[in-house]
Amino acid sequence: MDPKPLQMTLRRACQACARGKRRCDQRWPRCSRCQGRRINCEYANVPLTAESPANAGTSPSIPRPLQMEIVKGYEQRIISLLVTGVSSLPLLFAESMKTHFIHPELWPGKLAPPPIQDVHAICQLYAHSNNTTILLALLKQTLAYHHRRISSHVDFEGLLASAQALLLTQCMLIGIENPSIPYSEANHALLLAVSHKLWQQAPIQLPSTLSPRRAWILAESVRRTIIVGFMLRSVYSLKKRNYSVRTPFVDSLPFDIRTSLWDETSDSFINGVDNPADSIVSLHQYSGMLENGLVHGIPPFGGLILAACRGKAVEDIPYPSLPGDAL
Repeated sequence: MDPKPLQMTLRRACQACARGKRRCDQRWPRCSRCQGRRINCEYANVPLTAESPANAGTSPSIPRPLQMEIVKGYEQRIISLLVTGVSSLPLLFAESMKTHFIHPELWPGKLAPPPIQDVHAICQLYAHSNNTTILLALLKQTLAYHHRRISSHVDFEGLLASAQALLLTQCMLIGIENPSIPYSEANHALLLAVSHKLWQQAPIQLPSTLSPRRAWILAESVRRTIIVGFMLRSVYSLKKRNYSVRTPFVDSLPFDIRTSLWDETSDSFINGVDNPADSIVSLHQYSGMLENGLVHGIPPFGGLILAACRGKAVEDIPYPSLPGDAL
């Protein structure tokens, strides 16, 4: 038997990588090399996404979502908007210990957990220091520390605090890291694993001792932290490779459309919590509402979601005419 047809039948690399004798990461529908070269990517055998390198390094104890992956490429202005947006989150946190996914009312009357205090000090350094060499080394050390802490056995409060500290650290890295540094699959897998672990270990029921305000803030902090984890994964990929990879699990994440409650005072909060069950939609539904002009006065966090999920800026949204508008 001629061995060449058998070799073609068993080969997993795409045709272009095989011809160029280059390593193929077997992404679908296009591998990273073909995506970067903007050429057609054809496989003799369609790769199994469950064996994709994107899944490498994830914890075997974390249930994996649907393995279908969606490759998305965005305009450079949207990528720049996203990089600027996530890079500004540590600046907000340095100023007030609050950002789109971390709320100081989680710890009323007491100090924030040590991971939050530590990353707050680093955010202040990030806001005022011009020495990127020292800052970059510190951030990589901090990232490794929180990765080890998240991998160990900690209670959920500790897990959430370390996850939030890790994400803020990643925001700073995205802001200062040179785009020419090669893309890291390990970093990609780290963000994926952190988000999955938070989702898996999030409490189903909150303690009855929490006030309605604190219970909502805790639940919303968890939801937003998971969403930011997946958002950073996309932004990191877009900055390094000009495209991102998403799974249906991201689109199915729950989101509370009452975004103004995040910044409400305790006194005015009670008036905004009617019919909470009607306010939870999927992230896909919320981003669709944003894209279709159904949300007026899009908040900054909504603007980041719109850019990350739909590849559009707020100014791109054509709002439908309201009844009574002049023709």
